[in-house]
Amino acid sequence: MEQIYKMSEKAKSAGINIDYFPTNFIVQNGLIYYIDYECNDYMDEWNFENWGINYCSKTSQFIEYLQQHMV
Repeated sequence: MEQIYKMSEKAKSAGINIDYFPTNFIVQNGLIYYIDYECNDYMDEWNFENWGINYCSKTSQFIEYLQQHMV
């Protein structure tokens, strides 16, 4: 999770938000890479702490998503 926090800090300092949904990342050789195309102007409501963490942790939002979309 430390890598995601560092990534979110860099995005914020660049004035952008990225889409923190788990399918937008890959892990290779112990590093996390953002592979999605989406970047938006920075807004607090869409930063990692307010939105992304819901899908990168075992939260009720993430569990609900899995229950609705997993076959």
